[in-house]
Amino acid sequence: MAHSEACQLFIEEQIKEGLAAGKTPHSIGKELTSVIKKYFEAIIPAEAIRSRARRMKKSGTGQMTSPPTTPTNHSEIQEKRHNQVLTDDKGKFKKGTAPGPGRPPKYETPVEPYSCALQMASIAISQLSRIRRGDPKRKEAFQEVINWINDNW
Repeated sequence: MAHSEACQLFIEEQIKEGLAAGKTPHSIGKELTSVIKKYFEAIIPAEAIRSRARRMKKSGTGQMTSPPTTPTNHSEIQEKRHNQVLTDDKGKFKKGTAPGPGRPPKYETPVEPYSCALQMASIAISQLSRIRRGDPKRKEAFQEVINWINDNW
């Protein structure tokens, strides 16, 4: 049983006993506040306990309907979360229910594959431009480049 549920059950039992003993809701609230602080290390205002005692006294049965228990295991929480409606009528996500780490980027640029072909071509042209016009082997050098391009095209 969870700590808060045990505290809630304790409060209800003590209110029932106090009402059965003829105590007033005011005295029950005053006494229970200090007892809860001591045993459960929780601070519950005396007024909250008094109003609960008054409601139980009015109903006459001494019974108080407790709220539904909080799911404690992970699968129950996930199941409830899975069944929730996350969008409103317009199809937009309700606040705090959007999937993922946060808001998607406003403008998403497509990632292009990396290529260094143009850089290498400019380096090759730069190196070829270093061959002097009067070099006796210039034609042979350019013919070798042309052959390489034809073989690797």
